[in-house]
Amino acid sequence: MWMGGQQKRPVDPGEGQTGTVTMSGGDLAVLLDSERRGVEVYAPAGYRWSPEPGQRVLVIQGRGEIPCVAGVRQGTGRPKSVAIDGGQVAVSGGGVSLSAGSELGLRGGMVKLGAEEKAEISAEELDLKAQVYIRGERLEDFIIRIVAAAMGGF
Repeated sequence: MWMGGQQKRPVDPGEGQTGTVTMSGGDLAVLLDSERRGVEVYAPAGYRWSPEPGQRVLVIQGRGEIPCVAGVRQGTGRPKSVAIDGGQVAVSGGGVSLSAGSELGLRGGMVKLGAEEKAEISAEELDLKAQVYIRGERLEDFIIRIVAAAMGGF
């Protein structure tokens, strides 16, 4: 029958499929041949990731296992050229959280976060849009104090 040929073929257990995320957060749901809820997300060690509704994801399922998301389709939102060396990772997203000992490359600059509460910012230009403090002292007060000391207590 013509209509019978229009249905998706059943997926063999252990075969990967792509689907669309319909719900995000604690109870992740993905639309495959039907909507699957409670899908687990797998990522490399040390990473936490939650796909957004509407994203295309790769879902795999072993025999007798629940389906799990193994990755997201990299589309046109990906940077055109990302040069990374072994042991480095390029990260993009609505928000990025890094722990000490990580390195984050910025266009035209670099931010390095060290394990000993050290940070380094290298950039051709740095535009700060915040109240800046140096060891708890406002930057403006810090500059006034240094200038006054240099001028002999003026």
